[in-house]
Amino acid sequence: MAHAPEQPRTYVCTDCQVVHAGTVTSHDAGNYTYEEPTTCGACEGSEFVKIGDWPHHDR
Repeated sequence: MAHAPEQPRTYVCTDCQVVHAGTVTSHDAGNYTYEEPTTCGACEGSEFVKIGDWPHHDR
């Protein structure tokens, strides 16, 4: 069976809609835990939504 690389969790900045990869906070037996960034690198915003929740996000 081929190894399928895990995709990082991604977050959307609610201010400018730039997508950020989450930061790995722990790694246990092939399972990664991700954390959203504290500040947007583009606009310095501080609120993020998981990309899967973005279509349902109420602005």
